Amino acid sequence: MKAIKGFKRLHKKSISMRIPPDLKQVLLSVASISVFAILLILGKTFLIWIYIGLTFAVIFGYSIYRTSKTIPVFKENGKEAAQIKKDYKDKVLFRQTAKDTQPFMADYEMERLQLSKKMLILMMVPFVVLIALYIALPAVLRFAFHIVLSRLQITELYVASALASVGASLLVRRRLGLSAASLSSGTQIVYAPRAYYITPKGVIFDPPMRVPNVEVSVLKFPARVKRVERERKFIELESLADDVPAQIKLVRLYTKDVDRLLSVLKSHAEVEEQLATA
Repeated sequence: MKAIKGFKRLHKKSISMRIPPDLKQVLLSVASISVFAILLILGKTFLIWIYIGLTFAVIFGYSIYRTSKTIPVFKENGKEAAQIKKDYKDKVLFRQTAKDTQPFMADYEMERLQLSKKMLILMMVPFVVLIALYIALPAVLRFAFHIVLSRLQITELYVASALASVGASLLVRRRLGLSAASLSSGTQIVYAPRAYYITPKGVIFDPPMRVPNVEVSVLKFPARVKRVERERKFIELESLADDVPAQIKLVRLYTKDVDRLLSVLKSHAEVEEQLATA
């Protein structure tokens, strides 16, 4: 009996894991819109405010939960980095200082700026669609044509405008090349340490990446090279370890000597042939 229950749990977990992030967002949005539409039809203002309060409470609580789950991982990463620094201080395979990477960091900052613009567009377009359809349109009908919508019509308009807003969000995100997975995990931009060195155990960030109350200092091996950009002078490296914080699962290493860095990484990371010769 226990085996059957265990199988069911695993089966449910495997099904949930197969749901694409975009589809998951659509399902959650449709569910939220449906509940709010029902409350609008009922016309109970206090229920609407309770629902809004519960929604914010769930979002806030989930954020706290995710943070509480990741902080121990960050702290463990810091401990491992300290041990690696101690054990491999005389076994540095490759090193880049902030002075070495400085000429190439403008490329990184430009990419961050472009991402900020994309995020602003992603926030504004769905908001504008919702405001235009749900608030501006009834106002125009009332003041220009003296048409007052009924409660049912307002609810229908809300559903239409909310769905249009969700659709606009999906469309804009795809056009801008932003994935739902990266947005939910906060990994829209690849982390690029200004200074780092490589040991047989991993890439040490010096100084470490700082997040609230903790420091993240190492991308551990094994890893694989995901991208080589000789013109832009960087290599992107993805850790294959299971216990790596999402924020540094993938890092970008800037260097003027891309080929030398790649040759060092070949001994500790998977490198596809087309990347090695690109």
